[in-house]
Amino acid sequence: MNMDPLILQSSLFFLTMAPVLLLVALASLMIIPLRLPEPWIAFLVKTGVILPLISLAAIGLELILAGKPQITYAPLEMFTLGKFQFEISYFIDIKGISFTLLALSLAYTIAFFAQRYMHREPGYLRFFTLYSLFVAGMTMVTLAGTVETLFIGWEMVGLSSALLVAFFQERIMPTRNAFHLWLVYRVSDAALFLGMFFLHEAIGEVFFQTLLEQGRGAVGDEHKSATLFVAGMMIVVSVMAKSALIPFCGWLPRAMDGPTPSSAIFYGAISIHMGAFLLIRMAPLIELFPSLCWMIVLLGLATSVLSTIIEKAQCDMKSILAFSTLTQVGIIIAEIGMGWDKIAMIHIIGHAILRAYQFLHAPSSFQEYKSLQESLGSYSINQGSIQEIPLPFWNNQSLYRVGFFRGGMDAIMNDWLLQPFLGLCRLFQSLEEILFCSNKTGPNKAPVPPQGGSNG
Repeated sequence: MNMDPLILQSSLFFLTMAPVLLLVALASLMIIPLRLPEPWIAFLVKTGVILPLISLAAIGLELILAGKPQITYAPLEMFTLGKFQFEISYFIDIKGISFTLLALSLAYTIAFFAQRYMHREPGYLRFFTLYSLFVAGMTMVTLAGTVETLFIGWEMVGLSSALLVAFFQERIMPTRNAFHLWLVYRVSDAALFLGMFFLHEAIGEVFFQTLLEQGRGAVGDEHKSATLFVAGMMIVVSVMAKSALIPFCGWLPRAMDGPTPSSAIFYGAISIHMGAFLLIRMAPLIELFPSLCWMIVLLGLATSVLSTIIEKAQCDMKSILAFSTLTQVGIIIAEIGMGWDKIAMIHIIGHAILRAYQFLHAPSSFQEYKSLQESLGSYSINQGSIQEIPLPFWNNQSLYRVGFFRGGMDAIMNDWLLQPFLGLCRLFQSLEEILFCSNKTGPNKAPVPPQGGSNG
């Protein structure tokens, strides 16, 4: 049984273009002097999310009933340069459908929550514009059929994430933390770009489509290639930064300065798992090198253990949830390194749903704890503390010190990433002032007043 071609094409159009059209519509409202009521904005957002969700469900049903392994859809060809063809293309298979159904379902749920949570916020339209930017980018990443589509979506997710952390821009800490997050994402983007470049050199222009369609067969003749190993290393580094693995886990609690709905969708449900999903997509490449697989396993387990210790020493709800999320993400990464892709996908789905609920429930949790304490008459303040960790060879003070200082990850990021980057920016600023300053008296000298008489 096959779906009518017109229905299939319509479903593919709404799946890929509805989030983009939503983004264009909301961005236009920020430019033109037209103020829509909050219910209208919320209606646009929910419509822009539910349409691709229904379309994807219909496409998934078509794949199952027709017995097709995948569908390729290329709505836009940008340009052709020699043998290189730049196009926006989508590759829709069971893995992509599973993750995208999860993401769109949670995006709709959180949008429904946010329309009331963000009520009367001055940046109501700005929040949902950035939210739609994330939905569009997420759809491109999870269903990407070309490396160009993947990279554009990856950038859109990172940009929307950083701007939503800085949503309360009148306060200094959200903007500083957003800058910190943006720097880490730059590392992830640069590593992903280099990984894709080396893959292009090893396999050819259409390496990404070949890798998706043929799996390990696409790189079977290149298993000894050092270029492929470097490409795999770059992809792992990109995943480390995107999913807050050691040593990049210091940015995750900083990202909690954004509104609760954005924290839920980014750092509890979807964005934090995108690194794991990229590893699943690139599994045919990673599995060629056992050393890469073991490195991924060790990184995941080390991140999970460290996050467990840090989580026990936190005193605010969002930080506790952030490091609890990171504990499970580390286990998921280790599962992928062991080659258990299907288990990892099931783990991602269950964990994302749980964390989204917990983040949305966080603002009212203290009130519930107070009600529980009043009902029971007492409440143990040591419940869930560092004392529960059964490590006889290490005393609790040492564990608490590691947890309190978050394993030194903030200091590492500040000394090795933030300060060198700021120093580089200051150097370029000084060079610009020296080379391009048109004032002959120097950039730091005040202009000499004209000589002669003056009327005072």
